[in-house]
Amino acid sequence: MRLFGRFLLAGLVLVGGGLLFNDASQAGYPDKPVEFIAPANPGGGWDLTCRMSAQVLKEAGLVTQPIVVVNKPGGFGVVAMTDITRNRAKDQNVLVAFSAVLTTQMAIKKNPFTYKDVTPVAALFVDYGAIAVRKDSKYASFKDLVEDWKKQPGGISFAGSSPPGGLDHIRIAMMAKALGLPLKDLRYVAFQGGADALAALLGGHVTAFVGEAGEIAGHAESGTIRPLAILSDRKLTGIFEKVPMAKEFGVNVSSANWRGFYAAPEIKKENLKFWEETFGKMVKTKQWADVLEKQAWVDLFLTGDKLQKFLDDELAMYQNLAKELGLVQ
Repeated sequence: MRLFGRFLLAGLVLVGGGLLFNDASQAGYPDKPVEFIAPANPGGGWDLTCRMSAQVLKEAGLVTQPIVVVNKPGGFGVVAMTDITRNRAKDQNVLVAFSAVLTTQMAIKKNPFTYKDVTPVAALFVDYGAIAVRKDSKYASFKDLVEDWKKQPGGISFAGSSPPGGLDHIRIAMMAKALGLPLKDLRYVAFQGGADALAALLGGHVTAFVGEAGEIAGHAESGTIRPLAILSDRKLTGIFEKVPMAKEFGVNVSSANWRGFYAAPEIKKENLKFWEETFGKMVKTKQWADVLEKQAWVDLFLTGDKLQKFLDDELAMYQNLAKELGLVQ
């Protein structure tokens, strides 16, 4: 019941020494701690999506309840999606990070679910593909790496965080096709998250890393790795300002990975609306603008019908691309 901010008429009798009114201050949604699930180990793109979003939502005062980030790796996102659809379908206080990695999983039929089995909430930003090596690598530039790759197609190994036939594998296949290299000779090593793929690179187990710029921003800033090229059609800013685009070396490949959140299948409409509106406010804050700049992320905010059409179109595109590259029959 709405309380009007006016003085009550003189002579109004107050019952029991105080004004009686209906309780209009019931706790709003969310009424208990919220769980943000990153379907990978700490340090990768899904993990960063959860932690950066939670941080800004709290700093900006947009969510009053605690936000707990939980890592649930396995199946490149399938384990988390299975849990949400089968065990937590009615959970109103959980969001799961998702991205184009899940779309490619669906395209190559490695994911038994589709986006119709969950509730897409919002896409928040785009993270462009990147190629990097260790700081002490003999490859000082992308040109050096490409020249060696041409000489020995099977001699260069790439670590990524998507399964064979998934997004990072597709990136390497697209690059190989652009260079006229045989796809059968590709050496791609799949890991459960960007942090694991980077650990393999830093440990000297692979030649190069393929993933997203945002995943390597911290390492690039600290100098533990050397970014060689960005798979984009635009120059990035911040720490990647001087990193060239692959197309500058004749490898005309652009690969963007959007990231965002989905909710449980049976989230209430009013709760879905809350998150759509709250993320809409978040992406307009200075705190979020600072995150985008630091991580070299590019703004992309989609919800509702626009998001669903975007997901449908992307799935069709990756299905066709996987067939074209010979990654699926």
